Amino acid sequence: MSELTNFGALLKEQGATYARFARQFVSVARELNVNADAPQRRQFDRWRIAGRVKTTPRDDATRILERMFPGYSVRELLQPADQRPPVREEKVALEAEEVLKRRTLLGVVGAGLGLGPAALEIMASTRARLDAAIESSSYSTATLERWEEIANEYARAYQTLPPQELLADLLADIDEVQQMLEAHQPIRHRRRLCRVVAQLAALAGIFTSALGAHREARNWFHTGRLAASEAGDAHLEGTLAVRSAIVSLYFGTPAAAYTHAARARERLRSAVGPASARSLVVEARALARMRRGDETLPLLRQAEDMFRKLSSQDREDIALGYTERQFLFHLGNAWTHLGRTEEAWAVQRRALAQYAPTERLDPALIRIDRATALARAGEPEEAYRVAGGAITSLPTEHRTGMVMRYASDFAAVAGRPELPAGRQLTELLHA
Repeated sequence: MSELTNFGALLKEQGATYARFARQFVSVARELNVNADAPQRRQFDRWRIAGRVKTTPRDDATRILERMFPGYSVRELLQPADQRPPVREEKVALEAEEVLKRRTLLGVVGAGLGLGPAALEIMASTRARLDAAIESSSYSTATLERWEEIANEYARAYQTLPPQELLADLLADIDEVQQMLEAHQPIRHRRRLCRVVAQLAALAGIFTSALGAHREARNWFHTGRLAASEAGDAHLEGTLAVRSAIVSLYFGTPAAAYTHAARARERLRSAVGPASARSLVVEARALARMRRGDETLPLLRQAEDMFRKLSSQDREDIALGYTERQFLFHLGNAWTHLGRTEEAWAVQRRALAQYAPTERLDPALIRIDRATALARAGEPEEAYRVAGGAITSLPTEHRTGMVMRYASDFAAVAGRPELPAGRQLTELLHA
């Protein structure tokens, strides 16, 4: 069996796959303001196995790797894996001296000789060690901060990588965090871990919903709400409730989606934030599908007003915030189902302009919305062409439950399946 480098041993200890490492590499590059892509799989394997590295990584890669693995230089990372260092003799001697001092203190106190300065000093030292033990965590603050960033890494990858691939890594991460949660932690660290669990559960629900397993998605959102409640984060709890309502919008009924979103907003008490803004939009989208336009328009105005009040941080948080492109996509969906084609196309065009060519999922759904608007405007042939193009532009592994459900909903609205483009779409859906 090939010997691992320190880099390979650290990854094995973390249970990190190539996909997870690549996401973290790109995320750290962004933090350092470095324009660097993740290394290719072959390069990654050369770094893992001792004796395969021929050249030193470039300066940018060096900076990123040393940030990802603090305490190691790149040279040390690429050396054969170290053995566990022996306990230093000085440390053993100091610990023995501390034990002797404490035993002396016990003798002084037990003899009724009072507490002099030396005894008080030893007591203070003992108390400080006890405080440290009570407050100690198995994991450093840096480790907790790293886990808190994981949700954003998954959210960024969601538009480019297939959900089934992301879900496999995510479940491994959830298992690791669960083990951390089961270990003794100070209360403040436990709350942070519970918040991480809630975020990861939210992503598990999103990915599972994208694959079409809507019942399991709702279960994950429920688990996330329990964790958010334990963390004392009402906003995150509301976000998960809204996410569950979105599942009803795609896989249930508009009436159920409206009810769940309205309840979530009631719990949030209309506090300004991405969860409240998102709940307003879900309510509006549900009402639009039920052809209740008079009730939809006021909600859309409220949503636009609340979105303008969101902080820049809320608009940049891909995982738990509400980005402008997401908001425009959802707004366009509401206009589409209201039959307001011009308004729909205006916001859809703005939304599409904000996605990179490598981002696939949302742009495909936006184009299917565009096809629905065309069908409602009396252009079924063009509508089928646009919808078919949206699906065929996706790699096969991205044609998951949500996308195909979206396309099926379009086909139900479009009618005229006997048209050539209609027959082609039907074949795509059946395939």
